Amino acid sequence: MFKFFLLKHKNPKCKPLTAEELAFFNGDEFFNGAGLNIRNQFLSSLYSSPEDIDLYRLFYYGSGLDKNPITDDEKIAVINQNGWNREPQGQCEKNSLMEIDDVLKRNIGLTLANTKHKGLNNLTFPEQYNAYYHYRDDTNYRRSVFFYTGIMMGNLVRLFYNDEFYGDGEKILTLKKLDDGFFNFVSNEMKLSPVISK
Repeated sequence: MFKFFLLKHKNPKCKPLTAEELAFFNGDEFFNGAGLNIRNQFLSSLYSSPEDIDLYRLFYYGSGLDKNPITDDEKIAVINQNGWNREPQGQCEKNSLMEIDDVLKRNIGLTLANTKHKGLNNLTFPEQYNAYYHYRDDTNYRRSVFFYTGIMMGNLVRLFYNDEFYGDGEKILTLKKLDDGFFNFVSNEMKLSPVISK
């Protein structure tokens, strides 16, 4: 278990989250909830800075915003651009540039242009529609996440969780608290085991 007293000793600004603060992140107000919560998708890839977020994984299940139906002409454009003979099986997802920028600006403080465009090569962009498309026949959407502990360091919150959805171990999500009380995503990284000297 994470040794809070060691961190507090090294950094007096570091303090464990209260039960109430932790409950906020484990409840349905910020993460989790009914329907698609795009914030859950910020746990779908590992990144050490927000510019490195995998956008394909982030928007794989859509943006979580209200969207217009995808027309047959749009689907034909996607099929033609990829050189496919027919429409693939599965659901066609559309994420307009406006939706993508809205999600990114609100959650990481950046627009698509300011990211490293990681994962975008897995999406199709017919310029006449100003949107990214892909077909999916499964889901990468986690409906809930549980953080077993957390710490506050200045305006940064570090949340610790065992990623049972991907089954690849313990991770640390870092958020930055903004002046308006909202939070931006900073990083989502594997929790490294402490090195014990002999």
